[in-house]
Amino acid sequence: MKKSKPNCIRTFYLLVILILVSHTMIAKTIILTSDQQLTDLTDPDKKIDMSTGYTKRYASLRDVCEEAKRNGDHILTIAFDEFFRQYRDQEATERKLTPDMDAYVDKIKIIADFAAKYGLGMGLSLLSPLELGPAFKNKTGKNGLWLHYKVGLRDPLTGKFNVPLWQQTTWSNNKGNFAIKLKSHKAYAFKEKMLPNSPYKVVDRENILPLTNVKMDVWEEQPDADNDRDMDTDLWSNPSTPNPNRSKRVSVYADETDEFKGYDRVLVLLEYEVPEMEYFSPEALPFLKDLLKKYDDKGIKIEHFYSDEMHIQQDWKYFQHHDNGQLALRYYAPTMGQLFEEKFGTPFEEKDILFFAYGPNIYSNNATATQNVQYVFGESDEDIQRTFLFRDRYYKLLNTHVVDLFKEAKEYASGLFGVDDFGTSGHSSWAESPTVDLWNTEDLERHAYKYEYTSNFIWGNTVQQAAAACYDYFKWGEYLEPTRNDFAELGWNDRNYYGAAMSASLGVLNRIPASYPAFWGMPEEVKERKGAINDAYGGRTRSKAMDLLTEKVHRNVDVLILYPMNLVAVEERFGSWMTQYGYANFITAEKLVELGKINPNGKLQVKEKEYSTLVTLFEPLPQAGLLDIMANLKNKGGKVFWFGPPPILNGNGENCLEKWENLFGVDYESEKLQGQIAVGKRIDFHNQLKEVSPQYILTDFLVDRIYPVKAKNGTSKLSFCDNTLLVGTGNDNAYYFGFRPRDDQSSSLGYETRTLFELLDGLGAYPTTDTFPKVNDNTEHISRTTDYLATRFPNGATAIVRHYNKHRETWAGGFSRDIEEDREALELNPLPPADLQLSNFKVNGHNVDFQGRLTMGFRLNEEKELIAFQGQQCNSVTIDGKTYTFSQSPLKKIAFAPSLNKSENTTLIWVEGSGQVSIPLSESYGRHPKLKNEKGRSIKHKVVDGSIQFQLDGKSNGNWLSLN
Repeated sequence: MKKSKPNCIRTFYLLVILILVSHTMIAKTIILTSDQQLTDLTDPDKKIDMSTGYTKRYASLRDVCEEAKRNGDHILTIAFDEFFRQYRDQEATERKLTPDMDAYVDKIKIIADFAAKYGLGMGLSLLSPLELGPAFKNKTGKNGLWLHYKVGLRDPLTGKFNVPLWQQTTWSNNKGNFAIKLKSHKAYAFKEKMLPNSPYKVVDRENILPLTNVKMDVWEEQPDADNDRDMDTDLWSNPSTPNPNRSKRVSVYADETDEFKGYDRVLVLLEYEVPEMEYFSPEALPFLKDLLKKYDDKGIKIEHFYSDEMHIQQDWKYFQHHDNGQLALRYYAPTMGQLFEEKFGTPFEEKDILFFAYGPNIYSNNATATQNVQYVFGESDEDIQRTFLFRDRYYKLLNTHVVDLFKEAKEYASGLFGVDDFGTSGHSSWAESPTVDLWNTEDLERHAYKYEYTSNFIWGNTVQQAAAACYDYFKWGEYLEPTRNDFAELGWNDRNYYGAAMSASLGVLNRIPASYPAFWGMPEEVKERKGAINDAYGGRTRSKAMDLLTEKVHRNVDVLILYPMNLVAVEERFGSWMTQYGYANFITAEKLVELGKINPNGKLQVKEKEYSTLVTLFEPLPQAGLLDIMANLKNKGGKVFWFGPPPILNGNGENCLEKWENLFGVDYESEKLQGQIAVGKRIDFHNQLKEVSPQYILTDFLVDRIYPVKAKNGTSKLSFCDNTLLVGTGNDNAYYFGFRPRDDQSSSLGYETRTLFELLDGLGAYPTTDTFPKVNDNTEHISRTTDYLATRFPNGATAIVRHYNKHRETWAGGFSRDIEEDREALELNPLPPADLQLSNFKVNGHNVDFQGRLTMGFRLNEEKELIAFQGQQCNSVTIDGKTYTFSQSPLKKIAFAPSLNKSENTTLIWVEGSGQVSIPLSESYGRHPKLKNEKGRSIKHKVVDGSIQFQLDGKSNGNWLSLN
């Protein structure tokens, strides 16, 4: 990947405004990157480096407040974000001042009092797990604890062992650099049994026994800081110097002993004290309430909680945080273990961390030693499944408990400060999957190959998010209001639209249903194309015209897919995606069971959205109640699709295989819990799916296993692998496919795959409106069979955008951009066409003719009048046989739509171009409508043949006009 050149002309994109400021308030934000800067701000006239891009900016507190007053801002937000240190001439320093400390509160009091003179309330990054810890320890004597684990050999006769590992000493994240203190080192002896022809080793937890006289040596050699830095700059350009003492090599060992003879394996643990709260302590919530009260008692009026990246302590070092290739760190506290046992009836002590150990079997003398193995509770399929359930419960308990803790604190703050909405917009994680997953691409452009599981896939980032309590974006939506995601960052462009679909999926569940998919790390021209795609998904768009057209809600879609939360618990290397697919909404099984119901129309309703098809991609531990919902949907005429492994146990640990078999009309008997290897084999489709293209299995990975079944009487046979293995069936509207359906519209491997779409489409999951005989005008069908992305909205609006899915990422991925470098990148890799050429184009019940550029949208009222439209480089549109001519020559941009204020009979109009413009006029405006610009100046106009006509000039061109 090309690196940015510091001496080139650069520009900073205003995307930072979207990242730093909630849409629900008008705010000014100061981003700090050191404790010293906070101290400096207490002198209102001292200028500090506030650069958030390559363009340098120095300002004082007074400068910021005066600017805020001029702009009509009401809130001054102070937040720490280590990310932006890369744009400042500043070395890495340890973060010692955090918002839970008296010294910090005193400094904020000085700043708040000064800001109050300008009518500014305070926004703080206060209710954030990363910001809290030192004062909690001072008050309670407790802090966050992490276990760093590794397995080694132990001499069964002498008891000797020596296990080397990387002791963590510093973690960095967007709240700074934090020292990690080694509290203790421990070891447990155990025995293991390798299950033949499997990746599983069985351990009896009762025979995981603590050892005494465990010692530790620290190696003198330090890690390679330059290599550390190179791996970071592969992802985001950070010219600043990293802390050279982030980790060190140690050995945990024991000399000869008579303890536990015959035990030939050892689990070694490094226990870390981490500067964060002990989240499971009964003192955690009272501490948060006392902290909020402390600010209130000081007279600091908090009106906003800066809430970006709401995870517990973890490290930005994505790929230098491993032992033997595993992220071998998990949060653990005895109180967590107690709650786990109370909730699930299963013991959870620190020794049970062994069942998270995963990686190559390096101590074997077999040629298969490079293959990954994991520890399980027993030999039976059910024992293995219970191990997966144990891990699944751990991750979900950690994530859920942290969210609930901070949600309760926020509710308390609402009463304390009299604020209903603190503008807690943001995303939970600092990293995403697949964006920060790792493939071995050598000298190839890394991001262009992040669309498919291939044999060079190394590691997925979800396990790091799960360990940091931020992998369940759907649960975090209860705190983050509205929420968002950052999938398309670091230069990766989300060409399968997965991140856009995920954003819409989060938005439709949120109390404030207006999510948006943030993106950065790409040239301005690419940003325009990506932004147009995102806007078509609705919600919180970057376009006022789209907001007016869609009324700021997310698009409708027929298919709902279960987000595969179990995957990271079954094999942590993979994590959170099976197929990156943009033509559905996603939801966790937990949220579906909580919110889903079958409505009188026979649809699956989740809050304001309804779906006719429910799909699982990998759900070996289905939430209790899920199969009942699927059966009910099927019986009411909906469709259910099950891809991947049949379930043995549900989320309550109850056997559910028979219920599942009856639902799908199959019998499943497997000699291998995780299916069969089918690498290189082909899936062929039959009967009503005979037109579906064959699919080849790419790898021997877990995600690519197949699960053959036998069909019960009356069940149709739809697909086979290797000619004879039945892996696809249909039982009325319940369809089973025992493989991962590939779908890659980006053609990342040089060709397109579309199995998931073709199966859903071929079995009726994307129904036509029945407006046009023998034509499927469903928006998702159109999107996968034409050059255009089409979406539809609850108010009847239709949006059409030129696809942007085949343009490979070849640019540097930095946040702030080098204009010349971007120009060179696009000269070598030109953008694809952006024109819209629609002729007799049937979509969403309408027949459309249109010529223009990039994006177009329209909405009719009940009288079939065109009341909303937006387009570029166009002068007319024909909808359902009626032509609307806007001008003689193409306009650069035209948009008109009713105001979002329903109490007004107002249409807002934007036109860029020249000449006379004609806007269709609804009968509700009468004979003498008024047309004014943003400054209230009247625009000369006339009403002709049901349209309002006016000449573009300085008062009307490129300004929002109001018609009433």
